[in-house]
Amino acid sequence: MSFPDSPGDATPIFWHVDDIDWTEVQRQQNADSSVSVVREKWPIIRPDFLSAHVHYESGMVVRRHGHRSNHVVFVLGGSGWIGTEPCEPGTHIHVPLGSAFGPIIAGPHGLTCWELSFGEFGGWGDQPELYANEIAARGITPLPDPPLDIGEWFVDPRGDWGGERPSPKVEGLNSVMTHVRDYEWYGVPRKKLLVDEPRFTSAYVELPPLATYDNESNSGQRVIWIVEGGATFGNRWCPAGTHIELPPAASTGTITAGDKGVLFLELTDLA
Repeated sequence: MSFPDSPGDATPIFWHVDDIDWTEVQRQQNADSSVSVVREKWPIIRPDFLSAHVHYESGMVVRRHGHRSNHVVFVLGGSGWIGTEPCEPGTHIHVPLGSAFGPIIAGPHGLTCWELSFGEFGGWGDQPELYANEIAARGITPLPDPPLDIGEWFVDPRGDWGGERPSPKVEGLNSVMTHVRDYEWYGVPRKKLLVDEPRFTSAYVELPPLATYDNESNSGQRVIWIVEGGATFGNRWCPAGTHIELPPAASTGTITAGDKGVLFLELTDLA
């Protein structure tokens, strides 16, 4: 298994999820003896960065957990619950370092998300009784995790409950779950700022059909995910499902929306 390296310069890297293989990361046996799994595609998986396209099959339950860096989850398809709150396409969860979210429970048609960590992505379990209660109520039996062959640097987070490595949990710090419809559009191009912090932003951006926008470089690390429609970034056509990594000082050049317009999520980290 091989993964793309950091570009090392101000050059954008383009991936499309259709060109990346699925990797199974978690399995469970359901009450009816069927098996559900979590599968992930990784446009980026490095010691300091994770970008994951994640599909939770129907009925899948994943423990409440946090990450060891700033983390964002954006629901692309399907439905389910984050803890006791329902989620659907357009749901955005910001999980600051020290906070946790979940359990994640996939609905009858599964749940598909884009998840991203700026920094070490290793997970740590929180409130294990919530997971235990969910799987007991549903008659679920956890199955052994599939092995992962990623690299010597990889520290498997799946069994980390904050015992071997201290948990970064901050008491009273919570994840923030919202939906894009909860925000007003503003500016040109139209944006909804889902997270607006001095050193971290998450922006939902819309360009109408054939509109153009000069995407300038900045000093932060940025990632763009095309949610709907498509656009030309510089001279490259990028349909829905395209993932663009922009290292500091990198720019995609002029963005020109396609004939159906484009919606994309742009995350910027200045840490």
